[in-house]
Amino acid sequence: MTRIFKTTSFIMVLGTTLSACVTVQPEAPVVVTAPPIVETCIRMSTLTKVEVPAVTKSGFSIVSIENEDEQYYDPETKKWVTIEIPPIERKEPWTKIITPAHIIYVDSNNKEITDICELNAAKSVTG
Repeated sequence: MTRIFKTTSFIMVLGTTLSACVTVQPEAPVVVTAPPIVETCIRMSTLTKVEVPAVTKSGFSIVSIENEDEQYYDPETKKWVTIEIPPIERKEPWTKIITPAHIIYVDSNNKEITDICELNAAKSVTG
């Protein structure tokens, strides 16, 4: 009888344990829809290309070439005579680039545009 009681108790405990289990349905996957891509940049086809010339500064420099004095022997006085030769000087033009030439893009209002789609795409590509 003790054996039947133990078996019955075991079955009752096992039955209540198994009946306590509940099957849980997995959560449905969340579908995320990305917002549409909004371009903040301006297409190059709507812009005008403007070449800005270089800014230069020009002037003149004086170039001086020093000459050595010449000496010769005078047979009449029997002395060495020194002839001073002046330096050779000439004026040379020079030009210095302050700002190099470059290209800008302007819109219909002649306002410079820097956020250009095609230029940004070329910069962002990494290899």
